Order: sequence, then C-alpha cells, then structure tokens
Amino acid sequence: MFHTLSLRNTFQRLSLVALLISVAAVLQASEKPNIVVLMADDIGLGDVSFYQRLSANGKVTVETPNIDRLIGEGMRFSDAHAPASLCAPTRFSMLTGNFSYRNRKPFGVWTPDANSGIEPKFTTSARIAKAGGYRTAFFGKWGLGSSLDNRKKPMPELSEGACYFGFDYAFELPQGIQSPPYAFYENQKWVPLQPDSALVELDVEQIGYGGIKKHANEHGIGDSNWDPTQAGPILIEKAVAYIDRHAAEQPTAPFFLYYCSQAVHVPHTPAKELDGVTIAGATGGPHRDMIHELDVQVGMLVKALKRGGLYENTLFIFTSDNGGLSFDKGHDSSNDLLGKKGSVNEGGHRIPFIAVWPRKIAANSESKEPIVGHDVVATIAALADQPLDRAVVMDSIDLLPILTNDPSGQRHAYLMHQSSRGPRYALREGPWKLIIGPDGGKVEKAGAATKSNPVAGLKDLVPIALFNLDSNLTENESQNLLSNPEQAQRIAQMQAKYIELRVTESTTLTDQ
Repeated sequence: MFHTLSLRNTFQRLSLVALLISVAAVLQASEKPNIVVLMADDIGLGDVSFYQRLSANGKVTVETPNIDRLIGEGMRFSDAHAPASLCAPTRFSMLTGNFSYRNRKPFGVWTPDANSGIEPKFTTSARIAKAGGYRTAFFGKWGLGSSLDNRKKPMPELSEGACYFGFDYAFELPQGIQSPPYAFYENQKWVPLQPDSALVELDVEQIGYGGIKKHANEHGIGDSNWDPTQAGPILIEKAVAYIDRHAAEQPTAPFFLYYCSQAVHVPHTPAKELDGVTIAGATGGPHRDMIHELDVQVGMLVKALKRGGLYENTLFIFTSDNGGLSFDKGHDSSNDLLGKKGSVNEGGHRIPFIAVWPRKIAANSESKEPIVGHDVVATIAALADQPLDRAVVMDSIDLLPILTNDPSGQRHAYLMHQSSRGPRYALREGPWKLIIGPDGGKVEKAGAATKSNPVAGLKDLVPIALFNLDSNLTENESQNLLSNPEQAQRIAQMQAKYIELRVTESTTLTDQ
C-alpha cells in the first residue's frame, strides 16, 4: 500500500513538474515578439517619398505614405546596405547571415533548376526561429534555386524551396514574376489559379513583357491562367490571411513571417487595384505604380497586425534586396547616389532599412550605424533566445542593442560589396571605401575564389577608387583619393585586408 501511494505521489509530482515546465514554456514563448521582415525587390532610397524629400531637389515623384509611416513610428538606418547589389546573393545572405562570397555561387541570378547556394554547412533564420519556438512562414519570391528539376518542363511540385530550409508554411513564386515558372506553389505543391489551369508554355504577352524590346523573346512554363497583374494581390492576401488566422487561433504563439514582395521587379505589371486603392495608372508610370502597389502591401500587413492585436508585440522590418532601377525618366531611385542595382557604388546597395517595434524602439529615430540586411539573422536569434555558431553565421550582428540605444554588442568592422556579376569589389572600413577591379583585361568572375585556389583572380585586381563617404557620399570622381600620396598606405592596407578576409574566410565583425 505504501509503495503504491509512494508511486502515486511520485507520478503526481512528476506530472506537476511537467505541467510547470509546459506553462513556463508557453509563458516564455508569449513574451517573444512576432517578427515580420518585408523585403522589397529593387527598391532604392529614392523610391520612398520620405527620402525623396531629402534629395538635392526635394522632388517627390511617388508618394509612399505607409512606408513613411513606418519611418515615423520606428528607427530608420541611414547607413544600411543590401548584402549584395543583386537579387539571389542578397536572398542567400538574408537567410544565412553571411556575405555571398562564402558560398559557391556569389553572383548573378540563380535559376530555379540550379543548385542552391545554401549549402548544408549553413543554417537559416527560419531554422533558428523555429528552434526558439517560433512558427515560421514565407510568402513571395524565393529566387534561391533548387526549386525545380527542370524549369523547361511542367513541374507540379518543388524539389526544395522555402519549406526545405526551415519554414513551416510557404506560398512562393520560385523566381518571382520575372522568370519561369510563372506559377504559385504552396508548401512545395503547385496551386492552380483556376479549376481549368494547366502548366503550359506561356508567350511574351501573357507573362507581361509584351512591347518591351529587351524582353521580346521571353517565354516559359507557367499556369495557363497566369496574370502578372494579380501576382501581388494574391501574395499579400495570402499573407494577410495567415496573420488573421494566427491572431484568431494562436495569438500568444510567436511567429516569424518573411514576405518577399514581387514589387518592383520587371515586368512592371501593377494591379488594377489593391485594398480598395487604385494602383495602375495612379502615378504616371508603371514603375512608380509598382512602388505604389508595394506601399499598399506594407499598409495591408500593418493593418492585419493591428486588427489582430499583434502589432504592439511585433518587430516589423522593411528593407530591399538591392538598390533601385534607373530607366524611369524623371524618377531617381538612387536618390543622388552614384550607381544603381548591380553596381558596387552606393546606389547599388545602400537601401532603406526601417524597424518598428512599438514601446521598444523610439519613434521617428535614426541610426547612423553601418548595418547590412542580413543582420536580421542574428537579431532573430537573439529574439528567439538561440545561440549562434559564429563559424556558421559569420557576418550578422544583433541589431537589438542599436534599436534600443544600448552601446554594447558587436558591430561591423568591415563591409564587403560587389557588383552584380563581378569583378568589381569594395571594402568599407569606417568612412573609407576602397573599390578594386581588373586592370584592363577580364578576370575570373566566379567569386574570384575556388576551393582549390582561394586567391584566383584576386591577385590580379587593382585599386580603382578610394572615397571618404563622410565627405563624399555621392562618390564624386573629382574627390577620388586614389592618387593622393597621403592615402597610399591606407589603400595598400585595405586591399590587403580585403584579400585576407576572402582567403582566410575570417569574420567581418568586431570582437564582442
């Protein structure tokens, strides 16, 4: 009898302990904020009306009231950079917390049938968040390869994609709206747009490139009912539905939502209307209409969070994958900066980065601290209370100290920049920016490094420019200090440091 009671008491105590642990875990999870990261496609500083008003002429060519409102409610970073000046490398970095030269595919566009640059040695922000109790969801353009076995044939199921890399739920466009497959995939399975949909070859008109000489030969596999003007509305409505459902069913469980908008990449096919707002024809040009559509998407996400009572406990980040475009006459996406998307100059990678977290981040605040988009990875790890292996996540800093005006924490000792396909590179150290490139002839493009020869190509590069960005943010060539004898030692040291960082694969961060 005594033995039975003893066992019963033991089981009761163990059950109580298990219950307390479970309650503690729930309480701990509920204290963690939700995380929403919205990454626009091809948005430069000059595509946001707040920054347009700060330009040399102050001319506003398109209003972005919802993005401007984020700036008013949170912190804007005036020295924020995309990890690369082109799409796929940045998307790799935003998930892994590493500059793209650390993988085997540091350049260019990664087609959906190509191998992903996210090698097994890397982790992802989704895996980190998930380990910390977050529910994870991805919406939008994936653009990281390894999605299809063959992009020229109908493929009703993705081979990898966002779910493979740690997201619980994914509603994705493998290559955005610009390349095949022109179709949506939910949790790796094709989602027919209509009951009679089939995966077929689409012509240039149906994919949205009609009348554009540069893209006259575009075609590819897609949903037979594909309409590029509806891509944005479908994406944002799915993301809003996810937030609404989460607020109704699991309001205390934290989630990480990564939204990669289709806007404003070509083809510029704005929606007719979105959320009751006229889009197409509203701004005087299809490029600016797409910026307008993106701004409305921002507003819809914020409204959904507020409607569900989630906004106050959400870190909301808005940023871009690279600098803006250049072919919209009268509209300067680079906002007086030199260069555009694909360039190693500031206009190619200096981008909007805005963080809002009510009652945690001071409203209408500004940070001049140099940061990189992939700093979201270490920040997510901190919020999820997960340790980082610094041999795996090498270039990402936790932004929470900066966001809360805490002087502690790591910073970037160096920033690394690259042109879209090489072979121009830049090293940033403090206000100093050294650009290096080929001396006349063509050099190896593949990251200027291989496993067997990590210095391939690098030794052939020469200094092209040295700028002090504190006094010459626009990189005016008349203030290029390359020929200044007083800077000769700095130039040599910076070039050597760049090569050292590439060859040794050492961290770009300061010590703790």
